[in-house]
Amino acid sequence: MYKQGLMALCLGLLLGCAQVNAPAGASVYAAVEPEIAQWGAIVELGTGRQISAAQLLDELAPASTLMVGEVHDNLAHHLIEQWLVARLAERRRQGAVVLEMLDSDQQRPVAEVQAWLREGNQVRASRLRQIMHWNERWRWEQYGSLVESLMPAPYPLLAGNLSTVERKRLMSTADAGVERRFPTPAIAGRQREHIVQMHCGQIDAGRLHGMLAIQHARDLRMAQVLEGTQAPRLLFAGTLHTLKSLGAPQYLGAGPQDPGLKVLVIGEQGQALTDSDADYLWMLPARDTDGSALVSAVAACDQPLPTASH
Repeated sequence: MYKQGLMALCLGLLLGCAQVNAPAGASVYAAVEPEIAQWGAIVELGTGRQISAAQLLDELAPASTLMVGEVHDNLAHHLIEQWLVARLAERRRQGAVVLEMLDSDQQRPVAEVQAWLREGNQVRASRLRQIMHWNERWRWEQYGSLVESLMPAPYPLLAGNLSTVERKRLMSTADAGVERRFPTPAIAGRQREHIVQMHCGQIDAGRLHGMLAIQHARDLRMAQVLEGTQAPRLLFAGTLHTLKSLGAPQYLGAGPQDPGLKVLVIGEQGQALTDSDADYLWMLPARDTDGSALVSAVAACDQPLPTASH
């Protein structure tokens, strides 16, 4: 049903290339592009039915706002995103693409490079990273091919994240009242629980308040950027930011039930999502046919830093 053998072969190839030849450039995408539509299984969460990649594109194309949730360190997710951009362009005239991976203070250099490329000029990948001030906390070997494909596009590539200055300010000023900023106490509670779990339960109140403020502000910013640009628009962000029940959809003017909104989450088999979270789940096998993990294991939570000795 899931065509795991083919998926394992493709992912084994591309992940091996990524380890040996960083960054994973257009050559990796070109090698696997013909097979991407066959990867894993795509489920329409409202009905539980499995649909084809072509059917998914037909469903997504009319959306005025499309959000795609990803796992940041999974190269297969970024290759699927690049495939979505190319295939949706065949079905609609894109208004804008928004990336969580771009901070607001990068918007000007990104726009300048886009204008330069639209005039027929070229920029080497290594130079592109420098000019657009790419933040290295997002590994270029993961995102380089996707970004390179988006930069020459005839529509704007927009920053969906806060600047470093904004994040630092929120981190230093947030207090216990931060939870009132969320749409509902339940959403605030889920966000708090996620942050606490991510830190193994070892996070002090001040840092927790700051991280809650940043999470709220990021979701709000992504919604504002999307609504401030021409439709149809497309967002690529971490899964939590895209969930209708929790993230940026909560801050759209028409809310998460907006009929013009579609949410696709790229995840793994067994991931627990319902139609209150997303419209579609593109499930990729978590393991190869021999049981080996297809991607590196992610730590269950961030271990606290050891206490400094004086």
